[in-house]
Amino acid sequence: MSAPRTLEPRALERSSFARNSLRVASKEVKESLYAVRGSMWAVLAALVLSLMSYLLLTDKELSLLDQSEMLYIITSLSIGLGLLVVGILAGDAVAGERERATLESVLLTPVGRSSLVAGKIWAVVASWFLIFAISAPYIFVVSAGTSLSGPALLYTFVLGTLCVAGFAALTVGISCLASTGRGVTLAALAIFIAMAAPTLLGSVLQKSWFGAIYNALSPFAQVRLSLDSVIVDKEGLPVQLPHLSGLAAFVVVTGAFAAIAARRVSLEGGE
Repeated sequence: MSAPRTLEPRALERSSFARNSLRVASKEVKESLYAVRGSMWAVLAALVLSLMSYLLLTDKELSLLDQSEMLYIITSLSIGLGLLVVGILAGDAVAGERERATLESVLLTPVGRSSLVAGKIWAVVASWFLIFAISAPYIFVVSAGTSLSGPALLYTFVLGTLCVAGFAALTVGISCLASTGRGVTLAALAIFIAMAAPTLLGSVLQKSWFGAIYNALSPFAQVRLSLDSVIVDKEGLPVQLPHLSGLAAFVVVTGAFAAIAARRVSLEGGE
């Protein structure tokens, strides 16, 4: 009889990493759902989407917009809300534990630092899935009577997941190194504003050299350009590949940053 096969050390390590990080993520998601803070953001997101949908469908000036443009606004708003909520929750991921003096007990558990940080990131990204689920009925309502509901939902989910995952990894990585959760939250809000604010600029400035640089560097700009291409211009997947590639690169870079920051998690922070 042949000897029983055993898993290689690397395979065991990967299996342990995935199992531990999923355990951390499950615990964090449950705590967030039952906490007032987590449910509050879900309610606020629903209120914002309700108000915007109502204005788009009833306001005399906004109702003159083409239906595809209305849908583009709702899908962009959904992802923007996801980024905002994720940035606020991720800022508290590690630095908040340090401030509440609960990080020591977490570090004493058999869960490694990498698994801990990965679980925190996955738990934060789960809040985006909740925001997407809330936004789906609004996307259906605004796209009623068109064939855009399917592509709008698909690209909102894919683009939003990539953008939010990268932003979550970046913010949790900063939280690993920072001393206070409030400082990380402020940094996350500043990054969010830097990514989203230029979308409010006029079309002339967006077509200038500043707009070109912003569109090339901002993940949220890649999301906007792709949604505009899919929903308004009705272009196919080949046109979206550069935007998807840019967002995937954003996830890889921020994920690497979070992995490096995880090794430096300490009780003091700021090291």
